Amino acid sequence: MRSVWGVFVLLALIGGGLLVPHPVRAHEAVSVEEDFVKGVFSPAFTPPAAGSYELPAVKRVPGVILKDLTGRSASTRRVTAGKVAVVSFIYTACPERLGCPLASRALQDLQAKLKEEGLERNTMLLSISFDPERDTPAQLAKYARIYGADPKLWRFMTAPSERALDHALEGYGQDRAPVYDERGRFTGRYRHVLKVFLLDPAGYIRNVYSAGFLVPDLVLNDIKTVLGEGAPREVVKR
Repeated sequence: MRSVWGVFVLLALIGGGLLVPHPVRAHEAVSVEEDFVKGVFSPAFTPPAAGSYELPAVKRVPGVILKDLTGRSASTRRVTAGKVAVVSFIYTACPERLGCPLASRALQDLQAKLKEEGLERNTMLLSISFDPERDTPAQLAKYARIYGADPKLWRFMTAPSERALDHALEGYGQDRAPVYDERGRFTGRYRHVLKVFLLDPAGYIRNVYSAGFLVPDLVLNDIKTVLGEGAPREVVKR
């Protein structure tokens, strides 16, 4: 089981772009989603039991000063410190079915599961906008209400500047590029690959989920696996 699940983890990391470079195209995981997901978040494979496999640390992400829903500055590292965190990069105007709406729906379901399991004190969900001009704290607050986000468990943040945003994107390995029309005008859309990151309490990436692997039951088992560990595992060499 450990070796079989290791293949899934490796595929997720490759799909997330952390192990090998690949051309970036927006939300290109449709075929993967169709292969591995049946219906809404129902995997075609059975997720292994929590603790029956290992999730090696990939790299430590930097702390970045962003703004929360009140407009106050806060470090992402402080928000997630000491907890297993699930981090998504989104923008509220994203129209792609397999993009930001999928990520936010997954975190919505995961939030409910964490509460059912009594794990809300040990975990944190964090959604970071990469559209700071339009995704103001007020706009993100509206978005958070749509998904029923519990502010004690699911936080939303936006960048105070492009420099801060670039620091966060580079630290996680998340792509993001504005889309322009034939006249060079910004369309209001961004090209990006869906990635959701699992962090351990020390801030190391332990898994990356693309559309085909973003299944709340799977993420929940990964969270339990990391919570049951001691120190972070050996870092995977890039």
